[in-house]
Amino acid sequence: MQSDAHNGSAATLVDSVTTRLRTLILSGAYQPGQRLTEASLAEEMSVSRTPVVASLKALTEQGLVRYAPNRGYWVREFTIDEVLNAYELRATLEGLGCRLAAERGLSGQDIDTLERCIAVGDDVLSGPQLRSEDHERYQAMNVEFHTVILRASGNGLLGDFVRKSHELPLASNRVVFWRSMDIVRRSHDAHVRVLDALKQRQGTRAEMLMREHVYESGQVLRRHWDEITEAARQGATAVSRVIGDSL
Repeated sequence: MQSDAHNGSAATLVDSVTTRLRTLILSGAYQPGQRLTEASLAEEMSVSRTPVVASLKALTEQGLVRYAPNRGYWVREFTIDEVLNAYELRATLEGLGCRLAAERGLSGQDIDTLERCIAVGDDVLSGPQLRSEDHERYQAMNVEFHTVILRASGNGLLGDFVRKSHELPLASNRVVFWRSMDIVRRSHDAHVRVLDALKQRQGTRAEMLMREHVYESGQVLRRHWDEITEAARQGATAVSRVIGDSL
């Protein structure tokens, strides 16, 4: 029994380290090509090398990390074109999910949740400028908004495929460009229009609005790619200031 408990605790620790490393990579905090050494990561995360090694192996299998003998591990390099390809997939898949959700009709609970998401966006944008303390709250709202719609589509596989499209740096719905009030406001206004189409069960309109919304998110990254990659070279704190990703 003690052995089982120990094994379970070790597995949980590996999962925790893997999740944190994945978040750092996907947010751009660890720049493409950057070496990842077991010793430095273990010190940074206050764990032994054992869970770090297991996490690096898992992320290598997932394609986010590369490994070579005598060189070790490093962050896989992705081009802006590869990231935009992921956004194109997201736009198509999430658009489909939005249409299905509109055609099926939202439950009262889903409508309440999405309306609370809109209320969060309204509050975040109520001042003259973006507040740093609202980064994480807006980000969490954004994830919830998209997740609820995918779940409401009734197609479980669709959610799995969308999550797979997030597995490129900066392609996740956790990424929110936080340097421009206008950009965040346009994203929020898109949410408002999507919810309106969903509530009116306008499937085609809901699909097109969601596709445009996700596509525009990719174009924001394209326009600010140099700024984001420069922030990545400066470290996690700089990335957080630019895209508002909680690390």
